[in-house]
Amino acid sequence: MDIILKNIRTVSAGRITEKDIAISGGIFREPENRRYEKEIDGRNLLAVPGFIDTHIHGIGGHGTEDGTEEAILGMSASLAEAGVTSFFPTIYTDTMERITMDERAIASAKGKEKGASIAGIHIEGPFISPNRIGAQNPAGRLDPSVQAMETMLDAGNGLIKEMTIAPELPGVGEIISIADKEGIVLSMGHTDATYEEALRGMEMGIRHTTHLFNAMSAFKHRNPGIVGCALMHDAMSVEIIGDGKHVHPDIVKYVIESKGRDKTIIITDSLRPTMQKEGMLTANGVEVMMGDGLWVTKGKPDLIQGSSLTMHKAFVNLVSWGVPLDTASYITSTSAAKLYNLKDRGEIRNGLRADLVVMDSALRIQFTIINGEIVCGTTN
Repeated sequence: MDIILKNIRTVSAGRITEKDIAISGGIFREPENRRYEKEIDGRNLLAVPGFIDTHIHGIGGHGTEDGTEEAILGMSASLAEAGVTSFFPTIYTDTMERITMDERAIASAKGKEKGASIAGIHIEGPFISPNRIGAQNPAGRLDPSVQAMETMLDAGNGLIKEMTIAPELPGVGEIISIADKEGIVLSMGHTDATYEEALRGMEMGIRHTTHLFNAMSAFKHRNPGIVGCALMHDAMSVEIIGDGKHVHPDIVKYVIESKGRDKTIIITDSLRPTMQKEGMLTANGVEVMMGDGLWVTKGKPDLIQGSSLTMHKAFVNLVSWGVPLDTASYITSTSAAKLYNLKDRGEIRNGLRADLVVMDSALRIQFTIINGEIVCGTTN
């Protein structure tokens, strides 16, 4: 579809301008003085690059743990409603049989999406610390294994873009070598590493962190741990859950200011029941309920299972916390595209994929465009 959005406030390359945005053949183009198939009055609207969520387990009653193509496509559709245009379905640590089943489901769904595009797979483990399992299945936890890595690579069909790993585990060097050859970003997470072990991991090539502060060795003045390594070294980038629950809003702001927007990625770590409209609420086989904005084990409100965040809510949170709008947009889209080498998206720029979210002055989503098509919302 040929579309032009006229006189719309636009976040482009981290700056806010008022401009016309033209879309043709699924690509942002230079606006032309001609009639377009769809013309939209952009006054009083805001266009931002489509959100990219690189750590999400489920949404809308669909989850990667379902192990089906249908579930992944259901996630795709629900994510578009929340302004997400690209995502990494994230697989829990589990038995190798379950991990590879989930991988194959994602690979099968790739190319059939009606909503957000599958841009890769994030496997959260299985090479993680037994002391920092969190909501993962301890039966699937492994020390680094070349055989297990090759099994996952085969099932992933070239889609694995990120893998969470504990840098202190024996044999991690072989996994780093394989990941480097495959273009996989390794991320320190679910780890009990000391500061020195984190530094060794960084020097070997693990230079990203999974949900900073959560499920990792904490910052202490005598042992800075993973958190200290991530915050104090420019080589490290971080992802952080933007719900204000997993990490205090003022700390989120501090991390953004400290690391800079090129080194900070906002993620949801959302679970299956987020945005679910009916039916039993479960996450990774556990029945859950809402507790203070988080999914907690039903009947055991002190046992947190995970996030109920959407990327749109994260964006609104950031702005409400005082993060500049252009920075909030950058770290919910552009920084992820750059880190994971998604060169065709993440910015509203001529020649790139036409992925964007249009909001009103109250930051309510009006419609989402993915690959040049209006997939949800209204343009009236």
